Amino acid sequence: MKKMSMVYVISLCFLMPSFASEQPSFESYMEYLETVGKGEFERLKSEYKDMTNLRTYFEDGLLRSPISDKEMLMFKQKFGVSDEIMLTVLTGIIRETAMKTEWEWGKSREDSYDVNWRLLNAVRWLGVCADIKTKQFLMDVATDSEKLFDFRAYAIQAYMRRADAKEIRDAIARLLADDMRLVKNGINSVAYSVYTYAILAYDEAEGNTHKREAIIDSLTTVPLEKEEEKKTFVQADKWLAERSKEYAESPQRKALLERVNKPPEKETP
Repeated sequence: MKKMSMVYVISLCFLMPSFASEQPSFESYMEYLETVGKGEFERLKSEYKDMTNLRTYFEDGLLRSPISDKEMLMFKQKFGVSDEIMLTVLTGIIRETAMKTEWEWGKSREDSYDVNWRLLNAVRWLGVCADIKTKQFLMDVATDSEKLFDFRAYAIQAYMRRADAKEIRDAIARLLADDMRLVKNGINSVAYSVYTYAILAYDEAEGNTHKREAIIDSLTTVPLEKEEEKKTFVQADKWLAERSKEYAESPQRKALLERVNKPPEKETP
């Protein structure tokens, strides 16, 4: 029997969690490919320019594995996958999977795998490649009262990551409107998702001053003043104070903190 290459073994570990008790991270897998497995890395770069190969890799690996936001961008950039190809693959998967599952858990399974995980993660991946039309699709999902909260939350995340400054302002205003604040899933809510993913988009938008300013401005005006859920308010306030000295030291913040009976911190960022 021929020995398997280390790259192939790592690939199996990454794509098949049951293959190894300690599954390597995608980041360590990429680091290995770029150093020891350079030949395999170049081969994969070439393969992923083909939509059929890329779709297979998404369905069998990337949409089944725990991938961080940072690793999504890393995959796209390191392998040089274009927005157009990635978008075509992901929208195809979303369209076909949604027809099977109707956006409801338990509607369709492959072995013990609920294929809605594929749909959910494909929506999340749109955050690194969505175009104008796809961003409208994401907003439609985020505001669709018929969709389960899981899908709506990931649609918000993907939209925030891909939106420009103007789109961010419009989206935050729309998603934090009074009727949207009522949408909850246990302790989670649309409002909490907006604050969470807007802040993540802020952190990711290093160097994009306009987008960062739009996020802080939008979250520190009317929406935060109207936040009645104390847990959501406290967390959002903390995130904003850590990122905006102007907000942290503002009379507005002091008044907001007094409203929820939370004394301002002695030291602010």
